[in-house]
Amino acid sequence: MGVKDQLIAENGVSAGRQEEKKNMNPSVRLSAVKRWYKAATSHVGLFVALIVYTALGGLIFRHLEYPDELSRLRQLESQVREERRWLLWDMYNGSLSYIQYDQALARYEVVVQEVAKGGVQLPLSDTTHIHSLARWSYLQAVFFASTVLTTIGYGNITPSTMEGRLFCMMYALVGIPLTLSVLADLGSLLASSLPSMPEASGLKRSLASAALATSILLVYIAIGSIVFISWEKEWTFFDGFYFCFVTMTTIGFGDLVPSTPQYMLLCTLYILLGLSLTSTIIELVRQQYSQSWRHLQALAETLGRMADQRSDVQSDLRRIITVVNFTRDKKPKDWEQAVQQLAEELHKHSVKPQVVQVIFYESSV
Repeated sequence: MGVKDQLIAENGVSAGRQEEKKNMNPSVRLSAVKRWYKAATSHVGLFVALIVYTALGGLIFRHLEYPDELSRLRQLESQVREERRWLLWDMYNGSLSYIQYDQALARYEVVVQEVAKGGVQLPLSDTTHIHSLARWSYLQAVFFASTVLTTIGYGNITPSTMEGRLFCMMYALVGIPLTLSVLADLGSLLASSLPSMPEASGLKRSLASAALATSILLVYIAIGSIVFISWEKEWTFFDGFYFCFVTMTTIGFGDLVPSTPQYMLLCTLYILLGLSLTSTIIELVRQQYSQSWRHLQALAETLGRMADQRSDVQSDLRRIITVVNFTRDKKPKDWEQAVQQLAEELHKHSVKPQVVQVIFYESSV
């Protein structure tokens, strides 16, 4: 068949396929649409369920912790004001000795330190409302709920009431498996969307996918860094990059945490998407490690069988050196292919143990 006839045939097949699509039964089309809609609804529904669960958790955490925090802040503020008033009174009267002044000042400093740890802003100001100092706002509570579900746990804000801690444990027991399911679902979607190299072997595809995913993660972290330093004016680009990396890897030291409440919801969404991307990268790298380890085991087993079955070890070692030099001096080849080629070469030249058959003939002579 000539080139022209081949092109005509291929065009005919293509036209036939297009005609088949046009003449496709409407019920088949409807079934395909239903399957696509069901799959999309499953992915979106799982993600929406996690968002709703996080929002409800934030609402409950705020309801349990916010009143107790306000009461504690009022008590701390009253305590530091009272201690400062006594210190000023003693200084004004001048009735204390130097040692007594030093002791009174030390007591005041201890109170100031405790109050600062409790969240009271110093120096005290009559224009600062106590509600503005509370950390358990609704947005902060939602952000805390997301750190519980993702197991990041910055530690900058924690429940202090017995009810809040009890709810935190129950909330985590239900929510962490849900979050892992969502992250795994998003991770599978991201992994399937990564471009592959059909002409490359399995290990090379894994390496390329891992490198591509890692590059995407670094770009994602860099974009997040730019966004965060626009929110947090005191952060540098490195601070933002460090925070995003520590967050995406769920290390969560808590030394750097966003303090702008109005952006906490966006920060939560950014973390969820980033964790999905990170889980995809970890899975790709894990597969690469596992595959490389299997190849090393296969090589070790082959060498072990070679030593058990053959006495000509020098010849086999020369074959191994030949394969290694070939992969080094020539264009780099895939490790999986090199190991497979070596195993086939050793298996082809292996000698089975000889069986000696002895036959006894019995004679009546």
